[in-house]
Parts: sequence; C-alpha cells; structure tokens
Amino acid sequence: MINIDNIDSTIDPPNELNTIQQELINRGDGKYFKVDKPKDNKLIVRREFTLDLAICLVYVYKHYRYSESNPKITDYFPKKVLTQYLIEHPQITRNFKRLKYWDLITPMPTSPTEIKYKKGWYGITENGIAFVQKEIGLPKYAFVYNDYAFEHQTNPYVMITDLINEKDLEIILEPH
Repeated sequence: MINIDNIDSTIDPPNELNTIQQELINRGDGKYFKVDKPKDNKLIVRREFTLDLAICLVYVYKHYRYSESNPKITDYFPKKVLTQYLIEHPQITRNFKRLKYWDLITPMPTSPTEIKYKKGWYGITENGIAFVQKEIGLPKYAFVYNDYAFEHQTNPYVMITDLINEKDLEIILEPH
C-alpha cells in the first residue's frame, strides 16, 4: 500500500501517478461510481446549456450572495427557495435540475455511504460561482444517460456573457 501522506506535491514519472490514482480508487471500494455509456445510443440524450439555465443559475448565485441568512457554499436549499424570484416564470425553472449536468449545482446527499439525494434540495458548487463570475466557460452540450452526464462536447464552449449580455447580467445581479 502506498503511503499518500508522505508523497511530494509533484509526482514523476506519470506511471507513479497512475499507481497512486489506482490506489485511491481501490481505497474508495465502491463509494464512487461512473455511469457507463449505454450500449444503445438511442438512450443517450444531448442536453444544451441554455439561456433559461443561465438565468436560473444567476438567481441561485444571488440567493447565496445576498440572502439575509448569509448561507455558506455548503448549505442546501429547496428549489422553490433558490428560484423564488422566478416563481412567475415556470418555463424558465422547468429544467432547473439540469444544471447538475455541468456541475453548477449539486443535489443534497442524504447518506454518507449510499448514493441517495433529498428530492428537490440543491446547493451551488464552486463551478457555479465561477461561471456566474465570468471566470470559467462551460461545454455547451452534455450527453446524459439515466439522469447522469457521462460526457460533454468540448467544442463549443460558452461563457455566461454569451447567453446573458453584460448589462443585463449586472442588472440581474443587483441585490433586491
């Protein structure tokens, strides 16, 4: 067994890195899983990152930034709370949970040992914050099977300002 605590921050050669990665995977012993690509391509759905999803994410970000309860990034909230200012626009919030395909929100886990989530409860991720703050771009398309994104199309990438123009984004981001 490799003692990972005493390893330097740079690992060379690459095969040593592969050994360490495999050790970590083995140590996980089934705690993590990767959705395999289905044998039938008809089961794969291509999802696009849309303007509606970008608007939903901005309002989630606003909740974390301006809420009177001063939430931490590790807090989870019901979808109704996160999208409370969009209540009159169900067409925008209809696909809210698709934000998880790009790791912008995460469902609330309910078990430390099983893959179970509390229905309708979500938290923002660091990627969600970085995307709203114009620090990262995202692949425009996610390939989804069984409600999990197993692959992304890396070209084209989108920035939030490709979907919401700069002035509108500033207006939306203002506190209420």
